[in-house]
Amino acid sequence: MVRLAAVLGVVAAIAFGVMFGMREYGNGLRTEAQQARTRHQVVATLTGDVTTPRLSVAGASVGHAQATWMAPDGTARAGVIEVSPGRHAGETVRIWTDDRGVITPRPQDRETTVVAALTVGTGVPLAAAAILALLVTCTRLVNQRRARRVWEAQWTVVEPMWRINGR
Repeated sequence: MVRLAAVLGVVAAIAFGVMFGMREYGNGLRTEAQQARTRHQVVATLTGDVTTPRLSVAGASVGHAQATWMAPDGTARAGVIEVSPGRHAGETVRIWTDDRGVITPRPQDRETTVVAALTVGTGVPLAAAAILALLVTCTRLVNQRRARRVWEAQWTVVEPMWRINGR
């Protein structure tokens, strides 16, 4: 019964994983569309050299530099931006901004959406399968332990009959 329940649980988890994965993919598509409307790539001109580079969250080496750029609404903006090391004043780099010219992360792309959907879609069934496999294993160990106790109890009744003359 436990094995049957585990198999049915995994099948249900696969169905839920597909459903949650599709929902995550739909949310990702909406996020992509919203960010594509509100984020713009603009050209920034460095007004200073890059500071000492540091490691970013992604593990790449990045530095900071003062720069100026034109916002999508036409206003001139200035601030500190992240750039790759080795850049000098006067060079241009592409950055992402919102409608007001405030620096933002690049918009979510399709690859990120697909990876998030696949992670959710496969994570649910895999987690359920692991938990249910643990349940089946624990149940099997308990049953084997019980069977050994019963066998030992029955052997204590049969063993004296096997001994002839105390041998």
